Amino acid sequence: MSGLIKIITTDIQNPWINLALEEYLLINLKKNEVVLFLWQNKDTVVIGRNQNPWSECNLSLMEDDNIRLARRITGGGAVFHDIGNLNFSFILSRDKYDVGRQCNVIINGLKKLGINAVKSGRNDMTVDGKKFSGNAFGFRGNNALHHGTILIGADKEKMSRYLTVSYDKIKTKGVASVKSRVTNLSDIMPGITVEVIKEAVIKAFTDEYGKTGEIVNFMANDKDMWPKDAAFRNIMARNSSWEWRFGETPDFDIYLKNRFSWGGIELYFKLDEGIISKAEIYSDALCEEIITALPELFINLRFVGKELSQKLIDSKGTLSGLLKDRDSEDMVLNDLAVWLSKEL
Repeated sequence: MSGLIKIITTDIQNPWINLALEEYLLINLKKNEVVLFLWQNKDTVVIGRNQNPWSECNLSLMEDDNIRLARRITGGGAVFHDIGNLNFSFILSRDKYDVGRQCNVIINGLKKLGINAVKSGRNDMTVDGKKFSGNAFGFRGNNALHHGTILIGADKEKMSRYLTVSYDKIKTKGVASVKSRVTNLSDIMPGITVEVIKEAVIKAFTDEYGKTGEIVNFMANDKDMWPKDAAFRNIMARNSSWEWRFGETPDFDIYLKNRFSWGGIELYFKLDEGIISKAEIYSDALCEEIITALPELFINLRFVGKELSQKLIDSKGTLSGLLKDRDSEDMVLNDLAVWLSKEL
């Protein structure tokens, strides 16, 4: 036996809470403890620590469909979580940290079910050459985190829908995801369920690390079980904040274009931590005065469609003197406001 083992499960499906639990467990790991944390999120896009949400996912569709965005503390690419996916986290000390051994827990658990999975490269596990598990890694002091996905019955149509970017062109310093062929384990073994996989992984974990230890189940409707100190609450609040999910994005440039009845328009934005620091606008529209005035309106705004849209609507009064034809001004501002609200 390699140390004291702890198995933690939860019926919480909120990514900001689950990622806070995971980070809290990492920070507060006890000496010689090895933790397996199994969890699920409801319809969420999770991006890596250094990724750009605008270049990784379709934010406007996500907002329309009430899909959450979460940023994790580890590197790697963007993934879509739903209840057809099971997430696992190994939390242990650096001296016990062994990616191969940890992956073998998943592989051995699946092997007992008749699924022949293999480790592929450093970050993936595959069946028949198709990826069902992507992995990422992180450290806090002497403690290590290895977490990953297990696609069991995930909605691949949603995965494609929300991980497809709608913008024409983005130039970014963020780390882009590498797209891979993926498969659900239910495609390999029809009828397999999340609960069956969960039980198999727990059994393989105890076979590998020891059979004695603590089993904890965090319940969404029993907050008395949740960590009670301020550190956990602070992590949870950070995870849900705009500043963490969007503002932590590396500086990047974005380019948008569209054509309206009054002319075509091209918008170039430079963003610094999710805030517009520079805007340039080009158009073949005849209303040159308003096009010239637009860039200054966007400076220092958060790159959020509804906020940019509201700024355009609010500017009608301040820009009313620029155009001789007020109806044309209203048309331009309204068209841009509706477009940006839907596009971003």
